[in-house]
Amino acid sequence: MNSVIRNRCVGSPALWARRTVRLLALQAVMLLGLSLAAATPASAQSEIAVQRIQIEGAQRIEEATIRSYLNVNEGDSVGAAEINEALKRLVATGLFSDVELTPGSDGVLVVQVVENPIINFIAFEGNGSIEDEVLQAQIRTRPRTAFTRARAEADAQTIIAIYRAAGRYSTTVEPKIIQKPENRVDLVFEITEGDVVGIAAVNFVGNTEYSDRRLRGVIETEESAWWKLLSSSDSYDPDRLEFDKELLRRFYFARGFADFEVVSAVAELNPERDEFFITFTVNEGEEYTVGDVGLVSNTRGLEAEQFEDLLLTDSGDTYDADLVEKSIGRIQRVMGEEGINFVDVRPRANKRRDENDEPIIDLTYELNEGQRVYVERIDVEGNIRTLDRVIRREFELVEGDAFNAYRLQQSRTSVRRLGYFSEVDVSTVRGSADDRVIVKTVVEEQSTGEISFGLGFSSNNGPGGEVSVTERNFLGRGQFVRASVSLTAERQLADFRFTEPYFLDRNLAAGFDIFHREIDNSDESSYEVTETGFRPRVRFPISEESRIGFSYLIESSEVTDVPDDASPLIAADQGSRITSAIGYNFFYDQRNDRLEPTDGYELRLGQDFAGLGGDSVYISTTGSVKGYKSFFREDVVTSLQLAGGAIVSFADEDTRITDRFQLGGDSFRGFANSGIGPRDTNDDVNIDGSLENIDDALGGNYYAVARADVSFPIGLPEEYGVFGGFFADAGSVWGLDTDSYTDDAAQNFSVDSDFALRAAAGATVFWSSPVGPLRLNFAFPLIEEEEDETEFFQFSVGTRF
Repeated sequence: MNSVIRNRCVGSPALWARRTVRLLALQAVMLLGLSLAAATPASAQSEIAVQRIQIEGAQRIEEATIRSYLNVNEGDSVGAAEINEALKRLVATGLFSDVELTPGSDGVLVVQVVENPIINFIAFEGNGSIEDEVLQAQIRTRPRTAFTRARAEADAQTIIAIYRAAGRYSTTVEPKIIQKPENRVDLVFEITEGDVVGIAAVNFVGNTEYSDRRLRGVIETEESAWWKLLSSSDSYDPDRLEFDKELLRRFYFARGFADFEVVSAVAELNPERDEFFITFTVNEGEEYTVGDVGLVSNTRGLEAEQFEDLLLTDSGDTYDADLVEKSIGRIQRVMGEEGINFVDVRPRANKRRDENDEPIIDLTYELNEGQRVYVERIDVEGNIRTLDRVIRREFELVEGDAFNAYRLQQSRTSVRRLGYFSEVDVSTVRGSADDRVIVKTVVEEQSTGEISFGLGFSSNNGPGGEVSVTERNFLGRGQFVRASVSLTAERQLADFRFTEPYFLDRNLAAGFDIFHREIDNSDESSYEVTETGFRPRVRFPISEESRIGFSYLIESSEVTDVPDDASPLIAADQGSRITSAIGYNFFYDQRNDRLEPTDGYELRLGQDFAGLGGDSVYISTTGSVKGYKSFFREDVVTSLQLAGGAIVSFADEDTRITDRFQLGGDSFRGFANSGIGPRDTNDDVNIDGSLENIDDALGGNYYAVARADVSFPIGLPEEYGVFGGFFADAGSVWGLDTDSYTDDAAQNFSVDSDFALRAAAGATVFWSSPVGPLRLNFAFPLIEEEEDETEFFQFSVGTRF
């Protein structure tokens, strides 16, 4: 047998074609020979006894390594089938660009190889929008490994996929090699970046209960607009589209539509290939009401009654899948605290019709004995800059814990909620034994830094601008850092904020703020103030819905530029003062959505205690509760807020004007900034007999306000982004420690600081304009005092880019 079996796997396309034809011809000859051999007696088939193996062409690779892959030894008798298998094994190693096996009649098997070149350096050219480090992390080829054309082509497709995920669908990638001495090559990926393909429209088909406008607010994908320069949500991303389907499902399931499904989500590219049209086809189904609710235990020694109070679903309520999940979580959390493991909590839903033919879901929570499985290991992959511990601390499971599917799902949600990753995949594989499981977490990082420039104009503060730099994952440690500068005609603010979300590796957020403010209040109260301060703080959760924080404030403030015609009650506050205060704030959140709530309520309470050194001694207390309710399938959203505060001084000095409460402008529509409350409007007579016309807002030690709002679409085409609303505010600011004084002419004056109700109502127009959100308020004071400063029209506009 004198045939030559050869395989080459690298070269130019033309060379590949010639080699492919030659290989096919050789294979045809071999097949013909084998067919003829099959027609003859077995003793006539051609075999050789290998007397010697001769390896030629090896440079870096040891002959012993080649022999091990060959799996043919001297003294073996081999035929065409064995030699062909040996050839396949050598080619499969990826170490060679050309392999030839030549069996000779003299018993010599010649193995001739051409080694694949070694990659010396990998470079990317033409990538302006994606960094080299991001691309290098995603491809499989690495320096100092053997080059193969197949792997380079696969890496080129990976790079194209990365660009498509960023919305660049016309990107092309061509891998090229540059020959170097000693059989080395440089691998260069030449990238031609296409333009970002935007989203012209997002449409919904089959939705009758909720409008397209409402559903667009649920999903992450956005329609393109020229001012969304830094947004990545207005480009087509298949993974984001899958996540949008899940967001829609959660939205409907939380509102009683237990049969909801996304039939399809289609992205169509227009003929010009520069815009996508996204269409979600949905089947909403019917809205279910909760019927009977029960809890049963199928686990020996475990009574269901001890967990019944943890259920959040009540008979007669609209079915809410979120509450079902929260109920399961509460039960499992209590079980974990009591050392009860390997119990699986499963909700069983029975859909039926009541006597009025209305759809009903009966819920039964079952406590079943689960498989005794433990977490052997948690592996984290894909994080390049984010430290492993930043991801691991979000897991509710650790190595050695009893495996819990619900906690695993909650852990995935917590990792995704960080906002550091565009993709989070959590799966399980069998461990070293049947009762061991390995949790694999694969993440794909995304940009967490932001630099923003803001421009705006307000009827209260005039034109203004803001520059801020934010990093939400500083140095990959999960720390939050922000530095910002804001300038308006009356306010110059600069602040720096740092937060470590897991201080001392505990669920304890710790950080600090440094700030400097220069505020001109000469129009309202005839003074300017400069404030510089430092505030360290900590915050931690005390339940699923609530958290509490503590802080310390050291602040230096100086009241300056008080004119001669200012109120003596303000002139008395002129000068510097040091404030040293500790405080706390409590927050309880029962809203259904933190960004666009349509149901639920939130509660806030805070106090500051000044007097630990410094010049100020007071207790300041503030609190508010705000509830939300929607109608007409959330097209109309109403809210009602009650807020109030009090500051009480315990020193010989009165409360300072910079510490007292002020209402007006955005905080009390229909009135100007500091437009209500105690105001000195006396005509002060100087010693020389001249008059000083005083008109200074003094603020108050107490305030209370109620705010009601309703927002709704006003019938204009949705693409205009115009909405309307009504509002009403009612409340007051009152109370001064000192409300009288004597002027230079020994005349006595007083200021009315008693409680006096004010009220206003009006209409709002909100427009998502090309330069940012624009809000117009038209207010009509209903109850006012003679000295109040009213304001019929307010507007503000601003954007970030």
